[in-house]
Amino acid sequence: MKVKTEARRQAILDAAGALFQEVGFAAASMSELATRVGGSKATLYSYFRSKEELFVAVMAHAAAEMKQASFEALNPDDDVRETLTRLGRIYLRFVLSPWAMSIRRIAVSEAARSEVGRLLYENGPKVGWSKFAAYLTILMARGRLRRTDADRAAAHFRGLVEAEHVDLVMLDAKEKPGPAAIDATADAAVDVFLRAYAAD
Repeated sequence: MKVKTEARRQAILDAAGALFQEVGFAAASMSELATRVGGSKATLYSYFRSKEELFVAVMAHAAAEMKQASFEALNPDDDVRETLTRLGRIYLRFVLSPWAMSIRRIAVSEAARSEVGRLLYENGPKVGWSKFAAYLTILMARGRLRRTDADRAAAHFRGLVEAEHVDLVMLDAKEKPGPAAIDATADAAVDVFLRAYAAD
């Protein structure tokens, strides 16, 4: 019996990420992935119980660095505007990246046919934005933001950050903006958010 290793798991994730981007979720097969990685489908299933679970793991691995630098770095003792600006810029750069755009397109196209969309949301965005809502709750309790529904406020912040570019880039209706434009968008989103939610 072969022993599972972290290096082997990482090799599977890397190969699966490339395969999903190349052919999409529906057309990607575990047989093709096994050929690329070397080994059998049984080996793949010893690491991941299904293609859906593998897809979510690929997404979670790719987003880990972004989450660590943003959602997991939220500190209610730091300056609120600076913290929100940092989060907005990091998040927007990530979601506009070619990889994240590819994953989002796959999730949207598969949502009506499989569990992929729900699993992706529950293991990705839901986790990060729940942490953000918890951060906002602390700020509200300390009087640094006005008291209101923190989950709704988190959704508003996300919507403001995404509004100018994300849907249009995803639909190929505009080119991905450059770093300066991304920063300006995030900064403007923070400004509007604080005008709405700053403590009286």
